[in-house]
Amino acid sequence: MAIEILVVDDEEMIRSTLREALESEGYRVSDFGNARDFLRYFQEKGGEIILLDIRLPDASGLDLLLEIPKIDPDVPVVVMTAYGDVETAVTAMKRGAYDYLPKPYNLTEVNLLIKKIIQTSMLKGQLNRFREKLETNYSQLIGENVKMKILGEHISMASQSDRTTVLIRGESGTGKELVARQIHLQSSRAAQPFIDVNAAAVTGTLLESELFGHEKGAFTDAQRQKKGVFELADHGTLFLDEIGDLDPNLQAKLLRVLQERRFRRVGGMSDISVDVRIIAATNANLEIAMEEGRLRRDLFYRLNVFTLFLPTLRERKDDIMLLARSFLDQFRKEFSKDISGFQPDTMEILSNYAFPGNVRELKNLIERAVLLETTNKIRSSSLPEEMHGRPRSQSMTPEIMDPGKPWETPGFNLKIYIDSIERKVVSGAMADTEGKKSKAASLLGLTRFALRHQLKKHGLADDS
Repeated sequence: MAIEILVVDDEEMIRSTLREALESEGYRVSDFGNARDFLRYFQEKGGEIILLDIRLPDASGLDLLLEIPKIDPDVPVVVMTAYGDVETAVTAMKRGAYDYLPKPYNLTEVNLLIKKIIQTSMLKGQLNRFREKLETNYSQLIGENVKMKILGEHISMASQSDRTTVLIRGESGTGKELVARQIHLQSSRAAQPFIDVNAAAVTGTLLESELFGHEKGAFTDAQRQKKGVFELADHGTLFLDEIGDLDPNLQAKLLRVLQERRFRRVGGMSDISVDVRIIAATNANLEIAMEEGRLRRDLFYRLNVFTLFLPTLRERKDDIMLLARSFLDQFRKEFSKDISGFQPDTMEILSNYAFPGNVRELKNLIERAVLLETTNKIRSSSLPEEMHGRPRSQSMTPEIMDPGKPWETPGFNLKIYIDSIERKVVSGAMADTEGKKSKAASLLGLTRFALRHQLKKHGLADDS
């Protein structure tokens, strides 16, 4: 639905001109020649932006600035007057006006001001949505465990500077994006955009275009100019997830942005400067990636300015039930289920499970259990079957099955034998994760790059 603008001015010509100009831009416009009609309409139907004349036949616009917030405290008001002076402008701003527009005004300036108001309102709405989401999920970032308390202190430290690059390291499902958003919202950039990009989701020219934008005609599908996320996040925060899997060809360009805060669009000839706070995250071993030549050392040192290490759920087992109860409260409300807690055997199973998928796995598990449960407490039967056996080892070292003496088999070849085991394990992980490479790589303790190598080596997938 189009945004409705209310124009309040006693001059018919001004109302008509503004109505025609604003409607041509796609806005809905309602205009009023006096304060009485405006207030009656505004109280009954509301409005999203108000253009208000200071001098009206039955009231002062300055007085209306005190009445409008009683009806809607969030609506932005722009005051207009042919009698403008500094004193009037100061009074209007003190009484809550968004801006001040002296007559005669340029319609282009009016349109730009309207767009500025809309953009600001959208950013406030985005900020509120982020805050609501964080309040809903904040329990994932807190706990009684000492490691989580230290993490909370480090988040506050990272938020004190709005330019320092932050690197968040941890396994999949530990809450890296939530930490990044928390840093953003505690910083002075909180009212500005927060944009997230998965560096492993797309590759090559598509990722370069996603990051830096492109000019029209830069490549076959570039039908028009496009801004990249660095431009869209200007003055805000850019979150680069899975940075350990960034295409090697883009690492030098990212390094330049980190050093100079300047870049060029794909196909562009001039530099674009931005003021962006970079937060990167990875579940990969960056030190190994550097040794294997998949990650530039200078890029690593640029990213590794302020590093946060997120503990696994295995390392904070004392927080499992705290989190489980928080998720239970969230989902029982969402699904309107009368569930008050967990049966004792359910709590024992949850407390002893290793949670390889960390907090994300626990959240999904509780959501499933709430949907399945028909009593007022979560029973063990509502948990997945695989959780009912012997608790998974807390060690990350896999159990080694006794293979007997394979070398006694006629024609035994160690390389072929090892390759067959590799193929079986990789194939099994891909099947269990329904072909999701990021999840399979996490299960196997590999980077996406290493997993792609294994898939190609054993003929299990194409090069995509």
